[in-house]
Amino acid sequence: MIGWCLTYFVNFTGHPAASIPAGLSDGLPVGMQVIGRRNADTDVLAASAAFERLRPWHDSYRMCRERPLGT
Repeated sequence: MIGWCLTYFVNFTGHPAASIPAGLSDGLPVGMQVIGRRNADTDVLAASAAFERLRPWHDSYRMCRERPLGT
């Protein structure tokens, strides 16, 4: 429940936001939030896409599936 609480209020302000997989910390997935100016949805999508191109997450995700999280 706590995870969505950190992003919930951004929706009320009208600011676009994205949560992107950013790797693992102690075997647990970590996300990065990108929050833009109001009505700047394309900027948030562009920044999110650029980060994912530089730091692909699919290899980290495979590690999570092959072993229990937190181990």
